[in-house]
Amino acid sequence: MPKTLIIDDDPDFLAMARRAMQGPLRASGHHFLFAASDDEALACLRAEAGLDLVLVSLDSGAISGLALFRRLQGIRLRVPRIALTRQADVAVIRQAIHDGAADFLVKPVSGADLVATLDKVFADCQGRRNAWSAAAELSAVRREIEVAGDLQKRILPADFAHHPHLQVAAAIQPARQMSGDFYDYFELSPGRIALVVADVSGKGIPAAFYMAVARTLIRSTALRDDGPAACLAHVNAVLCRHDIPNMFVSVFYGVLDTQTWRIDYANAGHLPPYHIRAANGAVTRLEGGEGVVLGVTETEPYDQASLVLEPGDALFFYTDGLVEAFDVERNQFSDERLIGYLADNRDRTAHALAEDVFAFVNAFTGEAERSDDITSLVIKRFG
Repeated sequence: MPKTLIIDDDPDFLAMARRAMQGPLRASGHHFLFAASDDEALACLRAEAGLDLVLVSLDSGAISGLALFRRLQGIRLRVPRIALTRQADVAVIRQAIHDGAADFLVKPVSGADLVATLDKVFADCQGRRNAWSAAAELSAVRREIEVAGDLQKRILPADFAHHPHLQVAAAIQPARQMSGDFYDYFELSPGRIALVVADVSGKGIPAAFYMAVARTLIRSTALRDDGPAACLAHVNAVLCRHDIPNMFVSVFYGVLDTQTWRIDYANAGHLPPYHIRAANGAVTRLEGGEGVVLGVTETEPYDQASLVLEPGDALFFYTDGLVEAFDVERNQFSDERLIGYLADNRDRTAHALAEDVFAFVNAFTGEAERSDDITSLVIKRFG
């Protein structure tokens, strides 16, 4: 029920308002409170928490007019004020509008004019309140997403363990504040290092939550050290049992032994990394160890393969957002450009390869909007 405070001491206007409250305003649900002086008005404003409108007389002897009108704004900033005058004084009306009047009425006022004005201002008020509420809620949601995105970044490894003959580096560029891509790097036992790059289907918050679940399952299962294929098979079984519609994750998981420099790996529907050979500069896909994405079916097995890294060799892991980036003319970045980048930069550090590929891709896409997350992980053997 809209509640309106009328600040006026004019008996004729007050009598009309009371008649209107018993007639057409009762039908529309309006309720009036009355104050005949500044003190009564201020007392009412402090006592009544649910006021929707205030109607203020600007030329009544017992009311300070524009001074009270301005004062009300400081007390109830978001309660609309309607100016009421005895005569159409343009200067006074203009000043009231300048001071924030939502509308004005010039006496004599009929019941129909009063009802129409109150209904219009109240509807406008409700619209603004709904907009303020929506804006506040949107701001809160954006802040929560920002915090969640920051937390998501913090769970990704940033400090890679140092090894005299190994470099490891990774980088990620989310298309939105939260990402469905992830990478991981951790030690299973002395000299045995787990390497993960993954890409969850979809975008935004659902993909980010699925990413957190998948990452936790992969890491906890990998620590059993049963091998990459067994790890992915177990994680896939868990995800399939939960059967989350339209959600799955592609994963490349490898275990590097820094004593023998052999990497054992399994691939669950992910893009194979590129093997950069120091001996001849060749850049080739790391094939084998293939299987389906995780979270779709338990009927397909996961194979395992292995490769020995020679001194100077590197592996470049990535997600499809990198090669599927488009420029403004819808030209795709493509694997060919990535291979060229890796060949031209094969002598650089793992950190340079992982980080600078983003600048290379961004220079290609230019002003085009990026639609997918991009992730890179690089390992490089020295000596």
